[in-house]
Amino acid sequence: MTPGRTRFWGVVLALTAAGSYGLTRYFAPPPDIGQVFAQARQDNEIRQVELRVYDLTGKPNLVLISPRITSPRRSDEYLIATPLFDVVSDEGARWKGNSRVGRLDVGKNRLWLEDQVNLEGTQTGRLPIAVTTERLEFRMDERLALSDEAAEIRSPGRVVRGVGLRVDLKNDRFALKSVEGAYVPKKRGS
Repeated sequence: MTPGRTRFWGVVLALTAAGSYGLTRYFAPPPDIGQVFAQARQDNEIRQVELRVYDLTGKPNLVLISPRITSPRRSDEYLIATPLFDVVSDEGARWKGNSRVGRLDVGKNRLWLEDQVNLEGTQTGRLPIAVTTERLEFRMDERLALSDEAAEIRSPGRVVRGVGLRVDLKNDRFALKSVEGAYVPKKRGS
């Protein structure tokens, strides 16, 4: 093989390798949730956690369950892996939620849920309600859940979509800043 051909095939091989690497990186799946925890500096780790938060009157505000909670040294903020939480309203409705990642700030009494957030509510005598969004801030003292992201509220026979969710878990009230919905009337007999 001549030196010119050797260089030509070397360049072709290098470009093919670079192109393959670029395509592999472009089409790679998003990083796993475990990598979020690996990237943040965490000095403390607690496994199999069940955390109960009470209000000033002694009533439970929140029950939080997670397989792993980590935090940096001397911090009031904790990273939570796959949090499950439970809140009871004043009228007895039970609200259960989960997400892939959570962050708890004990100093501010705030819980942030991110990535596939689901919130399901049940109350005696009422239809169940399910709320989905990508990010939710839960204010524990007020039992208030807020989101600026797109959200969907579902109950049997109804679906409401919107942006800017506000859920008062204490009084079982919902509000959306902008709403998108559909009404399909029932067919009448002829």
